[in-house]
Amino acid sequence: MFSKMAALLLCALVFSGSLCAQPHYAQVLKDVEANNPVLLAAQKRAEAQQTAAHVGALLPNPEVEAAYYWGDPASVGIRWDLGISQSFEMPSVMVRRARLRNLQEQAADLDYKVIRNATLLEAQLTCADMIYYKALGMIYSRRCQAAIRIAELYQRRYAAGDCSILDYNRAQMNLADVQNRAAEIDLQCDLAVHDLHRLVGVENYPFRQSEYEEVTVESSFESWYEQLEMLNPSLRLLDNQAEAARCQLQLSRAQWLPEMSVGYASENVVGETFRGVKVGLSIPIWSQQRAVKASRMAEAAATEELASQRAVWFSKLRCMFHRHETLLRNVSSLKEAFQRCNSIDLLDKALEAGEISLEQYLLEADYYYSIEMQIWDVTHELEQLHLHLYSITL
Repeated sequence: MFSKMAALLLCALVFSGSLCAQPHYAQVLKDVEANNPVLLAAQKRAEAQQTAAHVGALLPNPEVEAAYYWGDPASVGIRWDLGISQSFEMPSVMVRRARLRNLQEQAADLDYKVIRNATLLEAQLTCADMIYYKALGMIYSRRCQAAIRIAELYQRRYAAGDCSILDYNRAQMNLADVQNRAAEIDLQCDLAVHDLHRLVGVENYPFRQSEYEEVTVESSFESWYEQLEMLNPSLRLLDNQAEAARCQLQLSRAQWLPEMSVGYASENVVGETFRGVKVGLSIPIWSQQRAVKASRMAEAAATEELASQRAVWFSKLRCMFHRHETLLRNVSSLKEAFQRCNSIDLLDKALEAGEISLEQYLLEADYYYSIEMQIWDVTHELEQLHLHLYSITL
């Protein structure tokens, strides 16, 4: 147990550096933790479970016995007895019970941390979605402005007889299509806003961030994972359950030891009084049948579950880590190429000058806008991966 605690303390010191730097959307996370109703309820439930873990932690209740007898015939007189006793478990049983109660208290805290991490991650992902939809909304706002100019241009040309009805209709359909897509983006953004308000627990919560924060990638997955694994509350909860199962197995074995009771006894008859100490012994012949076997099976199942989930989490995190590396490179190359080769302004001028057809313009413009949206798609996925990778450090 000491080695685990030392490892966690060492890990906390390590993560206080680069890995545990200011998380993305830090102010939002503070507000979520302070106001989210699910988190507040989970915290109270954890406190109640921690208190309940120590219910019955003291000695068993003392037993008091009293008896009153009258003789037959009456000349025999009366007799009354009094007995007070206290039962004790063996020290090995008491130690294991105390250890099990401490593990139950830790499990309640870890349950809360699992819910807390999931809620904070959901808030971060919602913020990432809001930035993403805001960016797409700005792209479609520019597209709408361009589509309006094109529709007006071809309306004037059609009225002057300089274009065909096909070009006029195509310009009008392009405007309707772009406006419809812009409305869908606005709807998605509104849904993300409502989700954030729900998570923060505050109506009309202001969120003005419009750019993603810079992300970096660690040089080695293995060394990064070794530090990260000890902070995972889900794995720590499974480890706690495995440790509790081992402790329960030890307790079941120890409970085969007899339970002692010590007390005071008094017997009073006519003209005579007897006082002394009484000692009892409770032998667990029936109550512990198959308890050790059941505890052994539970311990094996908990250990297997921990190993299985650790392997699953390792594999999932490794795939995400390498995907994160790839996307980070892709975003940089896409942004550089787009900034160097973006010719959307030249297309607008060429269309107005009649140097290219409407069909050519729409085809080329759609290509440039799709590349710009692709950059945001990749950046959005990169941000989501980063938030997932570092969610357990929150």
